[in-house]
Amino acid sequence: MAAGATNFDVYVNGEHVPDDHFVSFVVDRDVNQPDMCSVVLSNQSSFYTSKVKIAQSMKIDIGKEKTTIWQGEIVGIEPQFKGGGKTTVLLRGMNKLHQLIRRRKSLTFSDKSDKEILQAVLSGMSLDFKHQKAESIKYKNVYQHNQSDLEFLRTRAGRIGAHVWCVDQKVMVKFPDFQEDSGIKLSVDPSSDGIGLTGFMPRMNSATVVKKVTVNGWNPETKELITAVAEASGSKLGSTNASSGAGDHGKEESFTVDHPIWSKEEAQVLADARLMESSLNYIVGEAETKGSGKFDLGQVITVDVSAQGKKDPFSGKYYVMGITHRHSAQSKDGFVTVLRLARDAQDA
Repeated sequence: MAAGATNFDVYVNGEHVPDDHFVSFVVDRDVNQPDMCSVVLSNQSSFYTSKVKIAQSMKIDIGKEKTTIWQGEIVGIEPQFKGGGKTTVLLRGMNKLHQLIRRRKSLTFSDKSDKEILQAVLSGMSLDFKHQKAESIKYKNVYQHNQSDLEFLRTRAGRIGAHVWCVDQKVMVKFPDFQEDSGIKLSVDPSSDGIGLTGFMPRMNSATVVKKVTVNGWNPETKELITAVAEASGSKLGSTNASSGAGDHGKEESFTVDHPIWSKEEAQVLADARLMESSLNYIVGEAETKGSGKFDLGQVITVDVSAQGKKDPFSGKYYVMGITHRHSAQSKDGFVTVLRLARDAQDA
């Protein structure tokens, strides 16, 4: 437990790091990427460089409940040896999703669904697999062409509108569910019952917003045109969807013809995924607050930017796309959490 900060504990290779050895840590988590962590420790008399090794475990727990905000493996060791000065070592870590980026493959999968394909990719690794829902679409042939397993997994998941991340040894493939409200509220109003915001930097942009996505394909066996359409409708994240909020800029349409398509069902999945991806870029931003282990990827949280209770288009529900935790023993800010948020709607 570090003094003068939110209670936390750092473990290297299963051993607790003494408080007076701690200098700082930064944890970065994003959908579709391995979680990364950098921990700086005092290394007097080569205390850590003499015993810490690549591939050893590392973990950070916070709070009295010992909530784990990061766990993974050491992938890099970077000491700084200073004559007569304080010697430190930077330990770089990644969670187990990094196992999927270490080599490239070329494989073919026949008559399998996306869930079956991804299960096959992860077979033989020390990773479990959690797919949020089973897709009924079977693909005649899918090629993994000179790609790492993570590149291939992200490509397949993104094609159907899912996000990928890893918790301990479990790889998550999750479709955004904007109805699952976490109940967490961030507010600039210090009198609010929500978690206090120390800063919120949102950006509204109509560049990617479209009203309709049309996917066209051609079945060479039946000689038939395949078409599916996804049109902007109501959003669970706000009363006015991105297309309506963007005014005349939101009336554009997008046509996609760059994928081989074999069925109407497959085309519809692609259209829905493309529309969601473009709409989620309507409002994005970073929210900074006091460090907490309550946040997780894929959550829906509420942000209130008006201390006077007035309506503001940037107040409302957001989807958590990324999380950064940082703490330094020398920092006056102590333990800080930054959330990377996205929204496909507004409330004003």
